[in-house]
Amino acid sequence: MNFRTIAAAVFAAMLVPLVGLAQTPSAPAPAAAPAPAAPKLYIPGLEQFMNVILTEHNKLWFAGAARNWPLAEYELGEIKEVMGDVQDHVPVFKNLPLAQMLDAVIVKEIADLEKAIEAKDFKKFVAGYDALNKACNACHAGTENAFIVIKRPTTPAFTNQDYAPRKK
Repeated sequence: MNFRTIAAAVFAAMLVPLVGLAQTPSAPAPAAAPAPAAPKLYIPGLEQFMNVILTEHNKLWFAGAARNWPLAEYELGEIKEVMGDVQDHVPVFKNLPLAQMLDAVIVKEIADLEKAIEAKDFKKFVAGYDALNKACNACHAGTENAFIVIKRPTTPAFTNQDYAPRKK
């Protein structure tokens, strides 16, 4: 046998297993698991936003009544933050420009309350708080929700929070 014959026989011997694989049907690939669905993004509705504002509004009153001005400032800031969230997520309600309506409250009543808190003036705080209540109720009336009436709270929403200022 010459070299070419030996090389051809070796090459053929190498191909035999490969030819067998090519003719043998392979097992079907397992079905790929479906990609997990993206988690649903939860955006609270207007009622949930307003309930948070109502909670902070209650806490704001008791912070101011206790003359705990840092806490009052914090609670008013929380109200502004949630109002901003409402403006971003529910800018129109019942075909009314809710974002603009809240802007008016932020610019006037909230700004007046900020000044009263900064001045640590309880008399101005009470007047500002009552003006905020009036603005909230006017907004409720303007959105056909006049049955939602906001007033000064008589009891803290959370009895496990101490509203007294911290002694230094």
